[in-house]
Amino acid sequence: MEAFSIESDDGSPVIGVLANPSGECGPQLMTIGAWASEHGLEVVDLGTSAEPSDVMPECRLVIALGGDGTILRALQLALAHHAPVLGVNFGHVGFLADTDGDDLDAALERIGAGLADVDERTALVAEIGTDDRVQVVAFNDVVVGRRPGFGTARLRVELGGESTLALNGDGVVVASPTGSTAYTLGAGGPAVAPTLDAIVLTPLAAQGSPLRSLVLDGGDPVIIDADPLSAPLTVEIDGRTIHEMPAPARLAIRTAPRKARLVRTLPRTFLGDLAERL
Repeated sequence: MEAFSIESDDGSPVIGVLANPSGECGPQLMTIGAWASEHGLEVVDLGTSAEPSDVMPECRLVIALGGDGTILRALQLALAHHAPVLGVNFGHVGFLADTDGDDLDAALERIGAGLADVDERTALVAEIGTDDRVQVVAFNDVVVGRRPGFGTARLRVELGGESTLALNGDGVVVASPTGSTAYTLGAGGPAVAPTLDAIVLTPLAAQGSPLRSLVLDGGDPVIIDADPLSAPLTVEIDGRTIHEMPAPARLAIRTAPRKARLVRTLPRTFLGDLAERL
């Protein structure tokens, strides 16, 4: 991990704040405002995870107040300007969070003292369609699933340039190592250390296939083709954004050229997280 500094060479550093729309973050917003004033920082309201604003180019840090869903939304906003995200947990699991809401003051003081690091994670880029392609970034996973009531998802999967699998079932999850502890784990896939550059592929209720899951090198692209006889399909990004995937159609998933960046103010380990939160 690289050291993180809030200092900037081009004027007053800007701190963006994205909050959960529940409205429970009032005390933390006051804590951020007081800390920013003490350190000569400008605070910009990025709205809520339900109605976010764009991150400013000069933003040095994005603070996400909420659960993993809010932190994922903050990572989407921050990626364009390569800004790191400090996750403050108000949810139940909080794998992506650095600290809880009650401990925010101590975390900010460590950042101000130059005692924080940046933890870089592999993200995924998905291209949907063939002609009018839609490109989206996923930090946890890309899920191809059948629309209920329309039969079976029929998919052909090409891995690393080789035609590998024909899957009939509910669909497939393609996850980053960070996302391996989300939907993939519940579907029977492995928990993968987030420091690895890898892609995890897990079929959903596949019929006649012995494959439970597969871990690929991050350099191997995943190509998913929908069979013309497949049920209508949707593509879900990080549990939120949904796109239609017509049949026949193609979905290409690769590791993103930029990493997701999370601020860490205290030492932590992947195995420690598993022991505490699963």
